Amino acid sequence: MHELKHYQVDYRINGHPDSLSLDEFADPTLDQVRLRLLHKHTGELRMVEDAPWEQNLRSSLERRADEAGLSDIHIRLLG
Repeated sequence: MHELKHYQVDYRINGHPDSLSLDEFADPTLDQVRLRLLHKHTGELRMVEDAPWEQNLRSSLERRADEAGLSDIHIRLLG
């Protein structure tokens, strides 16, 4: 059986510190956290998934997070 874990995500939005609490069964990836933060801070979530054959230097999700002002994302397990 899986155990529910509690995580604290500390980050900056446009230079201001903020945090988000997550309850997950598996360790969240940085991309999953970026998506949650974009959803929290963006009125209209516009997301494009990169095609497997595209050779981008940065993923679309990473670029959108930068455009929204998200930075210094740190995920830590609580308790």
